[in-house]
Amino acid sequence: MSYLIHCHHCGKELSTNWTWFVCDKCGFRVCPSCLSKHKGQYSSGGFKCSKCAFGQMKQE
Repeated sequence: MSYLIHCHHCGKELSTNWTWFVCDKCGFRVCPSCLSKHKGQYSSGGFKCSKCAFGQMKQE
């Protein structure tokens, strides 16, 4: 059974079965199309989390 969850960057709702990139420290979650676009205090995209100082985005 899959549920819909939203991307923390664009807000698009996708299935939990979708490929997600999730921070290993704070749980910030982005869809694949937002991996290079998410921006914040700590990063401006890519595999470094933009919401916390030490997190890395891991494919889930």
